[in-house]
Amino acid sequence: MSPTDTPQAKSQSPQHPADLSPGHSTARSSALFTAGTLVSRLSGVLRESVVGAVFGAGTVMDAFVVAYRIPNLLRELIAEGALGSSFTQVYTSTAERDEAAARKVLDDTLRLVFWLGAIVVIGGVILAPSLVTLMNRRGNAPDSAQFTAIAVRQTQILFPTIAIFAITSIVTGALHKKGRFFLSAVSPAAFNFANIAGALFLTPVIVAISSPDVANWLGDAGITGLSLGVLAGAGLQLWIARLGLRGDHRTRSPQWLPWTPETKKIVTLMVPMVIAASAGQVNVIVNTNFATSLEPGAVTWLNFAFRFLQLPIGMFGVAISAAVLPALTRAISRAGNRVDKAASVEIVNALDLVTWLLLPSFVFLYLSSTDVIALFYEAGKFTATDTAATAIALRAYSFGLVSYGLLKVLNSYYYATERTRYAMWVGIVSIAVNYLLNAALVSRMGHRGLALTTSATLTGNTLLLLAGMTRDRVQVDWKELFRSMMILAFASLVALKLHAALKIGLVGLDSFGQPAWKKLTAVVNIFGSAGAVGSAFALFAMIRLRTGPRQFAKMARKFRSKKKAR
Repeated sequence: MSPTDTPQAKSQSPQHPADLSPGHSTARSSALFTAGTLVSRLSGVLRESVVGAVFGAGTVMDAFVVAYRIPNLLRELIAEGALGSSFTQVYTSTAERDEAAARKVLDDTLRLVFWLGAIVVIGGVILAPSLVTLMNRRGNAPDSAQFTAIAVRQTQILFPTIAIFAITSIVTGALHKKGRFFLSAVSPAAFNFANIAGALFLTPVIVAISSPDVANWLGDAGITGLSLGVLAGAGLQLWIARLGLRGDHRTRSPQWLPWTPETKKIVTLMVPMVIAASAGQVNVIVNTNFATSLEPGAVTWLNFAFRFLQLPIGMFGVAISAAVLPALTRAISRAGNRVDKAASVEIVNALDLVTWLLLPSFVFLYLSSTDVIALFYEAGKFTATDTAATAIALRAYSFGLVSYGLLKVLNSYYYATERTRYAMWVGIVSIAVNYLLNAALVSRMGHRGLALTTSATLTGNTLLLLAGMTRDRVQVDWKELFRSMMILAFASLVALKLHAALKIGLVGLDSFGQPAWKKLTAVVNIFGSAGAVGSAFALFAMIRLRTGPRQFAKMARKFRSKKKAR
């Protein structure tokens, strides 16, 4: 490992109570994050369901998805990815030495991000037509002019969300260091409910008050209500997250653009990971570009399927990666900037945990994709044809689910070890692989080929990042790891057998075609599949933990009591 800075001696001041608390472990922190994320992700599914019912899958919605995706790419690339993680690493390691210095890092970074975010927003609004052209392959299609007009105007309306989310990522990083995971995880629910309000209430208002000239300038008056809901939701999410820092005394920097050793280190860590993450975002641009060349609705099908895939990723992958980053940073800092046994235990346990949580999620989503999409999305203008196409995309995406979650945790590892340059090169390789796979699969498999390409690229990235850990000599109990993988394999087989038996028992249930009956059938199938898959993996999880149901329940009660005690 080649750290960018020489480790400084830690002060002899007592450790923070949060560091010593058993509730501050990665698993318990992940549980808090997961609980909040569950609320946020379920509200996100509700948001997509409402939006799908109001706008359907067609030219207008495809244009909004592209407009939303442009600033969202930068948000994921900088705000919620490289910037937030880099800040968390520097903020945590600084707090290990001096809490007052950490507060100054927080204030300096917020000020710097505010002004840089303003510059990015102005540039994005000006360059919106060029950015839409980059994402669009509709060519001479009949709806091309309408698509472009809507996408450009909505991109300009949505671009300020980048600056808002960049500031939110800094606040969230400070919350994570302090062990306040639930608030940062649940705050996106406010964003989702504001989106719903925009679709249901602002949309008819904008349509009613817009003159023909205004409607023409907006591209589509109705979808503008949704965009304004997104903008309001971003501000509401920041306000709620900021409540978690109320009472924390911060310093005030006299500089307009603070450029201190700490903010410089944040940028130094961030730049390689921006390039690494930009590979993923370039892949999204390429995929969107290919998708716009397909039939109307393809962009929306892929978007809705990927949104649903993000439910388990947010609950487990993001939760565990957010919890393990400050824990890894502390362990590595205390070991003199090297990966010792304590740091090895943190990363190996995190990878094992995310695999145990996401593999059953993959099995469930693959087996129940049609029922899930029918239950949550099929209504109003979102038809049975759209459900079938979206379910195809969700099944293809699900093959990359476990790799996607592991990738989130591995990114935290490379931040903590300050080896962001290696992750950068891995990301660059994925660009070429993604493009070649798209070129080979899309013409033959349509939108399903795009989803499969994403899964294959995620898997390749994960394998390369796992291979890169050998340089740091991470200590792995290979016998225990092999045992865990074998138990997971048996659990998967049992889950498949139970699901097959369940389907035989429920045969004929969906013979009626009424919408209400179809929804009820989907609910029965989903709960049945969840029960079959969940019980199989729960049984083998107890074997993995070498415990029985009674001891397992006792452990759960003990965990809940400790969480309440906090």
